[in-house]
Amino acid sequence: MVSYALSRGVPLPEIFEKLNIDPMKLLEPGAKLPEDEFPKIMNLMASSLPGEAFPLDLAKVTPLSVFGFVSSALEFAPTVRDALEMLVRYRSALSDRVLFTLVDSEKRTSFQMYHPMDALDGGATAEFGCALLYRVMKEWFDANKLVTRIEFAHKPRVAQSHYEEFFETEVLFNQPSNGLVLAHEALDRPNRLPSKPLYEYARAHLERLSNEEGSAVFGSEQLRKVHDAICENAAVGEYSAVALAKKLSMSLRSLQRLVSQNGGELREMLENVREANAKKLLANRDLSLSNIAHLLGYSEERAFRRSFKRWSDLTPSQFRDSL
Repeated sequence: MVSYALSRGVPLPEIFEKLNIDPMKLLEPGAKLPEDEFPKIMNLMASSLPGEAFPLDLAKVTPLSVFGFVSSALEFAPTVRDALEMLVRYRSALSDRVLFTLVDSEKRTSFQMYHPMDALDGGATAEFGCALLYRVMKEWFDANKLVTRIEFAHKPRVAQSHYEEFFETEVLFNQPSNGLVLAHEALDRPNRLPSKPLYEYARAHLERLSNEEGSAVFGSEQLRKVHDAICENAAVGEYSAVALAKKLSMSLRSLQRLVSQNGGELREMLENVREANAKKLLANRDLSLSNIAHLLGYSEERAFRRSFKRWSDLTPSQFRDSL
């Protein structure tokens, strides 16, 4: 993204000022830009390249090797189903917070993508992700006949013709989710150049990475249980540390010590779940901000607005309007 922005004339000092990162960090092999920085650089490019479909252009020139073993698993997967199911299972190798869902019903088959920051750049990153996956499908599975429709949850950022020219199929906006709709029989379509040994090797490596990342994220099985308990309490609008300790039959001090000893931070864990639920609830326009504040365990709407502004640099109303 940074290289592309530079090639399109976005000033280097402006990029580093906006991203607030050490320039040398980008030169480190295997360095990953924090996910929170992606919307910032997308918005920077949008302001520098008004009216241009730069996310689609970026998808054309991005080397597929940036996906590492995910790219290998996709390239050599026996069928479309194998490739998409692999993406669903090992999505954390691409992003800590992205969610992929394969929906196969009698009426339609779709591959849906969701990231909690989708709305922060007007859908630019979502367009880039869908365009990149479409390119993979086209190069390795003959996407011209495979993909029947592209769906985006946001409003079109540029003229409709740009999208239709790139995807070579129908493109709809203001839909429930971002993703690709596939021909019903498409999941069983074979790869152009399948290689079971290379596919299995890539999958084995991804499985190893997944296990290692799971340990890094949760620290231990105890921390995993704490996270599960947070989600269970959140389902009934309870986000306090005291209530969580009670659910786990621990004192608050013991709970804080347990989380800290396993590399976590209790407040951050509670806030992450609360933020994710807030963004999901804001997508339901039948709920007022006051209703949502109550469901998230806030005593008043003003406290919810302050928290949401801290999470996303947007007010709840601004976030909802961007959906």
